[in-house]
Amino acid sequence: MIEPEDNRSQHRFQFSLRAILIVVTLSCLVLAITARFPRQSAFTALMTGLLLFPLAMAAAIRSIIVRAGLIDDCWRWQPSVARQGGITEWPVRVFRFLGLSHAAGGPSLAAGATVAIISTLVLVGLWPMLREVGLWFAIAANEPKIFSLEDAARSIGECATSGRYWFRLWQWELWSVGRWWILFGGVLVLWLAARAPFSTRASGESWTCALARLLAFAPWLAVLEMTFLIGVWMRSPSTVPEPSTGFVVGIFSWDLWHWDCWLDREWLVRGAVPTLAAGYVFFARVLRWNWLAAAMAAILLVPVAIWLSIACTVAWQHGLPWP
Repeated sequence: MIEPEDNRSQHRFQFSLRAILIVVTLSCLVLAITARFPRQSAFTALMTGLLLFPLAMAAAIRSIIVRAGLIDDCWRWQPSVARQGGITEWPVRVFRFLGLSHAAGGPSLAAGATVAIISTLVLVGLWPMLREVGLWFAIAANEPKIFSLEDAARSIGECATSGRYWFRLWQWELWSVGRWWILFGGVLVLWLAARAPFSTRASGESWTCALARLLAFAPWLAVLEMTFLIGVWMRSPSTVPEPSTGFVVGIFSWDLWHWDCWLDREWLVRGAVPTLAAGYVFFARVLRWNWLAAAMAAILLVPVAIWLSIACTVAWQHGLPWP
């Protein structure tokens, strides 16, 4: 028997006793921790909102484009029996957008390209304002004595109306996010080349399938970029980040480069955990390695990601190390 539409819409907003108890218990735990660590909790809440904003914006734009009929919704990274309208619907959508919940077939090339283009453009387009708002969030959470709402509003307003400021940071962010595409794209190419002699046409998948998964991995590049930005404020809330933060290890030119620079405490705080998380997803979902191999590869990826980030900053100032 098919349930009437009005009854289904009413049930969507009803909670069972078990759900109420879970929500209340979790809320009490969160509030207790927040009361114990007020500044850290405020910082976490503000930075979580900052991190989720470009991801939500990219997902909304893609949804609008699909609903307008401009592109086909060829997104197949979702469980075939996902609940519709239930309390788990939104988490499933988030996992699907991040490539964590998908069918065995993976996304189509069109779906992956759509996610890659939108995610990259949204991140680059919003970067100047994310950087400025995030700076004042960090000051408000960690250094409330020097925070002024009037100063914050004036600074954000000046940045919002400065075309030169936006253009300069757009240039930087295009350069900066490009390093992630180079890193993960290079790893994918090396993996495809390494396995080519051992795969057959019957058993091996097409390289376009792997490329589609890499393109659909783009939201994780935004996560990496945003968490590397937020990591600056974890130790130095009043620091104006990017591209100046590359010099925390004392590398002002290629002559001062040293290969153990990735062990710098500032950079490990910024990039170790985000790289581990994104790296594991990449090796497990894009390259489709087993969990142990993916975890080990993600650990090895940490120094490479930090090396590349420092090199990216130095290259922005001084060009590449060769003529």
